[in-house]
Amino acid sequence: MQPKAIDLVGPDRLRIRWQDGVESDYRARDLRLACPCAACVEEWTGRALLDPRQVAEALTLMAVEPVGRYALNFTFSDGHHTGIFSWDLLRQLSDRAAGEA
Repeated sequence: MQPKAIDLVGPDRLRIRWQDGVESDYRARDLRLACPCAACVEEWTGRALLDPRQVAEALTLMAVEPVGRYALNFTFSDGHHTGIFSWDLLRQLSDRAAGEA
């Protein structure tokens, strides 16, 4: 699934409109907590290494950059910037959040 549009709708919020018409809103903190990089997730076990208590509620997005044609990279206000968020991962996060609502 590819995005149709990607918009920063505030310093702490990203919106993706997908090709199938679904709109997904992401909070910066939620994205930071879902970061798939090796500093945040143990590579062999998938165990989370990031302590949610260490991530500020008021975290913001400083930059959003495309990674090829398959992902986004975020720079967060805490300086973290190593995660690559594939379209598949972003859609899974959106679908999971919709299921919890």
